[in-house]
Amino acid sequence: MEAGTLSVDWNGYEPYVPGTAEPPHALQRAEARRMYKECMESKPMRLQMLGRLLKSNGVEQTTDDPAVQNLNNWFIANVEADSDMPGRLIPIWYSVCHDVALFLGDLMIERQPNLRWEFYTWGKTNVAFQRHVIMGFSTEDPKLHTNLDIDRMVVAYAHQIIEAQGSFPTFGTVEVRGTPIDVDAVAASHRSREIDTEAFRHWLQRAAERA
Repeated sequence: MEAGTLSVDWNGYEPYVPGTAEPPHALQRAEARRMYKECMESKPMRLQMLGRLLKSNGVEQTTDDPAVQNLNNWFIANVEADSDMPGRLIPIWYSVCHDVALFLGDLMIERQPNLRWEFYTWGKTNVAFQRHVIMGFSTEDPKLHTNLDIDRMVVAYAHQIIEAQGSFPTFGTVEVRGTPIDVDAVAASHRSREIDTEAFRHWLQRAAERA
């Protein structure tokens, strides 16, 4: 058991361990596609793990809006920062973020069957490059290859939550064209402490509106 995780009953929860530590965009196409295939094939087990974790903590894993909000409430109340690495989550929570993203992505597809999971390959500079994303939005120009990177969204949301609690990275000062820039001050000026406490339901609604 990792330090700082005692508020959650993990009850045999097994973290998701990707096949490589490298980010998908840095991999060769064949390896990235293999990771995507592995992610999709492991999805039933990951959703089962999430269900076990939630049940152990008194949260029912169903797909109606009240249950989604209960999941959101539990996530906000329990997601934890790594005390040794400010601005980062305790490692096991990245696995929980992954599982929550799969759950929300599948729910988007269940409610809007024209949506689908896709291995994103359009544009090496796109932040979603070679990641598992939701696609199939009918309100968008198909030539733009619009996607919803729900995994990245859940992780960013978790980071926002711990930042609001005071856990954020420090970068110090850098010099740009002879001018010192306080990176931390700039980051603080753009940091929002306003947490959308209904984010999961809002994401589902926006996906439906764009589907």
